[in-house]
Amino acid sequence: MSEILGNAINSIQLGVEDYRSNDSRRPISALRNFYAGVLLLGKECLIQAAPDAEPMEVLASKYTPHLDTDGNLIFSPKGQTTIDLQELRERFGGFGLKWPDGNIKDLQRLRNDFEHYHSKAPKEAIRQAISACFPLVEGFFSILELSPASSLGATWEIMLSERAFFEQQKTTCDATLEKLPWWNNGFDSSQFECTACGSSLIYQEDANNSDSAVVHGRCKACAEEFTAEETAKMIVQSLFGADDYIAAKDGDEGVIHCCPECNVEAYVEQGCAVLNEPLPFRGQLGY
Repeated sequence: MSEILGNAINSIQLGVEDYRSNDSRRPISALRNFYAGVLLLGKECLIQAAPDAEPMEVLASKYTPHLDTDGNLIFSPKGQTTIDLQELRERFGGFGLKWPDGNIKDLQRLRNDFEHYHSKAPKEAIRQAISACFPLVEGFFSILELSPASSLGATWEIMLSERAFFEQQKTTCDATLEKLPWWNNGFDSSQFECTACGSSLIYQEDANNSDSAVVHGRCKACAEEFTAEETAKMIVQSLFGADDYIAAKDGDEGVIHCCPECNVEAYVEQGCAVLNEPLPFRGQLGY
């Protein structure tokens, strides 16, 4: 076993141990260790894709061009800084490797928040972020032709149970939203995130309600409550936030506007989420 692979496995195991601890000081350690382990696992995939190269030739973030004794241009690693998440993903493409499914961005965001802004994200949000990485970890082990169960041991069983628990919680939350009119607009509930902690475990307290104007949203992770107007804004952002960003980037005025009747920023193409007016289908705007 290579040193990087060993460090990756140890970091993932430590991250899960930290997460399961009742010590309130260890959430940041859980995020840091698990995140580092996942990145190291991805880096090991690159190293094994180029077995004849030195590890730093594969993983260096910066290179210095110079000529060898025969006058050929070569690139040597500059310093000891290795690639970050974005560079790792880009380098996968350059090495002909398919980036596995899974979401590591939430884990990265939470880790950064804890380290730089002293985040108070609840344990449920951490559980969700770690669970979302599960397919990515599994995909990296598949590229390495290794069994995650054999490599991680009991940690793998814990990860499976955490993933199953989150999916059950998510299914329960989503079921309370299905009667709302925007549910069939191509809505992706994984993008429906709590503005307080970032969790997608959002539900409405009255599962029988079908009126957006009176929906009372709540986050199962941090217990934050949302008015109908706040919920509508989150709905529209999850449906059309990407379109709005691209439109603004292209110099257009954006697609999300303030409703002329209710004065809530939940108005898209003459439809308001608060007033139960028809919204475009997700992806229909062409951005």
